[in-house]
This record gives sequence, structure tokens and C-alpha cells, in this order.
Amino acid sequence: MISSEDYFTKPRPREHETNAADLIRRRNALRAEWMVASGKDCPVDQDTGSEISGVERGDGDGGYRTPSSRTGAAVSSHRHGQGIDDYDPGDELDAWLDTFEDGNGGNSMLEKHQLYREHPSATKGWCHLTTRAPGSGKRTFFP
Repeated sequence: MISSEDYFTKPRPREHETNAADLIRRRNALRAEWMVASGKDCPVDQDTGSEISGVERGDGDGGYRTPSSRTGAAVSSHRHGQGIDDYDPGDELDAWLDTFEDGNGGNSMLEKHQLYREHPSATKGWCHLTTRAPGSGKRTFFP
């Protein structure tokens, strides 16, 4: 499971710690269900030493990003402690989440955990999860 220490490798404001605590709790609960369903442990990215992806994409920013980070969009949920790139080298988490899609932008498992994710086609090898709803309101969205 991901800890606050895994997520925060950079200085951050208190507000972002509160956001991240909520994100990490929801993410860990989702992954716990995945582990029971799959019979597997969460994969650990050898480059980051945690279940957070980063180095394989060349940026090392799969967890918290400071406002000055050059990775991702300036409005990225990572910059507010609301987004995480979960290490998913075989896209198994994404495939499992796909089984809960309703065809109309809904996903009962993501809804249960009050999470949203970027579309798997945009996140090969990781699964971007966020507590921040996209403008579309869809549980799975295109970045």
C-alpha cells in the first residue's frame, strides 16, 4: 500500500497533505479490492521503490508534483495532492477497472471509491487515479 512518505518526495503545503491523505486512503482501498480479486500483490516500481510509477516515463513525478514541476499540465491534480500514477506495468488494474464500465462514462468500482482515472489508452504501464472530477464528470476520461 502507498504511504504519505511514498507520495510526498518534495515539500508541500498543509492543504495538499490533507488532499493526499484522502487520495491515498481511496486508492489503497481500491487496490485492496483488486488484490483480493486478482490474488496478486500490488506491483512495486523498482525505479521508485514504491507502488507509484514515475521513472519509467522519464519524469519521476508519479506522485506529488510541486507547482514548478515541468511534468504534466499546469492544472494537474498531482500539483494539489489529488492525483497519483499507480504503477501498473501489465495494465492489469486498468483491465480490471474496465470490467466495471457501464458504457456511458460510468464505472461502479471507481464510483464506489469516489475516484476518477485517465483513459487506459493514455496511461500504458500506469493508472492515473484522481479524486478531482474532470469537466465531463465521467469516471474514465481522456486527458
